[in-house]
Amino acid sequence: MRTLSLVVGLLLLAPKALAAEDATPNKPARSGTATVPLDELIPLYAGREAPAPAPPTDAVVTSTLKGRLSADALQVEAGFQVEVLADGRWTQVRLLQLDSDTFTTTLPTLDDAMVGVVDGYLCLLTRKAGRHVFDVGLTVRSQVAGPERRAQLRFGPHASPVPLALEADTSVFTLTESLATSRDGYTVYPAQGALRVGWRALAPVAREAKPQARPPLEPRISEATASWVSTLEGRATLRVHYDLSLDREQSLELSVPEGLTLERVTLNAIPVSVEGVEAGVLKLKVAPPRLGETEGALEVVLTQELGVFHLSGRLKLALPRVSWPVAELRARAHFPSVFNYRREGGSLELLEGEEVAAADADEALPGKVLYFRQYLVAASAPTLELGYSVDISTSYFR
Repeated sequence: MRTLSLVVGLLLLAPKALAAEDATPNKPARSGTATVPLDELIPLYAGREAPAPAPPTDAVVTSTLKGRLSADALQVEAGFQVEVLADGRWTQVRLLQLDSDTFTTTLPTLDDAMVGVVDGYLCLLTRKAGRHVFDVGLTVRSQVAGPERRAQLRFGPHASPVPLALEADTSVFTLTESLATSRDGYTVYPAQGALRVGWRALAPVAREAKPQARPPLEPRISEATASWVSTLEGRATLRVHYDLSLDREQSLELSVPEGLTLERVTLNAIPVSVEGVEAGVLKLKVAPPRLGETEGALEVVLTQELGVFHLSGRLKLALPRVSWPVAELRARAHFPSVFNYRREGGSLELLEGEEVAAADADEALPGKVLYFRQYLVAASAPTLELGYSVDISTSYFR
């Protein structure tokens, strides 16, 4: 043990004896030496005990804060990275002090720790050393009512104060304090262990309400699809589907070509009587199925006697004429597979190659399938002429 040699007065060694001798006049004071250990000398010299050592550091906290303003509150997204050093015992890390105006909106779920509110602090509780990374959502309500609002967020004893990156729409809010600007908004720096934000909502600018008059929608048919299905005896069924574009009730006329018989009509999937057909013209009142919608559907089914197929011949086909313009018409024909077919006339264009592969083929129907198309049909009946001849490609005579 280290020792220190010190010459001290007898007043320190024997205060009571020296006090009696000092009462005798003209008697010299006595002196001597003593050896005192250093750890016993320091308390005597200082007149008090040595200060207690600082408590050990249980955790290291790194945090980031982002906020945005609402009408009466500050919404905060806090990100924390807590490195817990102690292992085997419960450690409580106090991150933020939650006042009466501050409450959590979202809390994380961690495997080896728990995040919650304890004694008015947002805390991390764990008994395992390691790193914990998590986010917390907070709402800091204004401490005052009225046009000017103020919010305050306090840091806990284990978290160092950090700035808050604030997002504020200057067209909606006015900041009552001068803040440093950043690339994404403003930066609020802490003062005395707290972040303080003041703002005021701007009064809405009164504007004269003007009724929005929507122009009437010109009725038209955005797309039409047709399909022929014929038997070898020459009886063909034609089904045409029209996609209507309209915003209110409108009049629509449908003219049936010569040689075709109108079997049935449905409007928005509801059957319509076809008894009112005069001179091959069906007059309809069409409208969207529900108020405010701008789409409807019309479907007609017709039949035609093409005559018995011979070894070769020609087929004349036609579609009904509608009084509305048609943006695009697609047609498909299913005819007996024992014949080869070629387009010889009409307004419908035959599709081949890649366009056929992209068409919507209905493979459930028998026969050979041919695809046709026509754009911008207005006030006319699309027509088609096909020539056919017996297909001998698989015959043994070949």
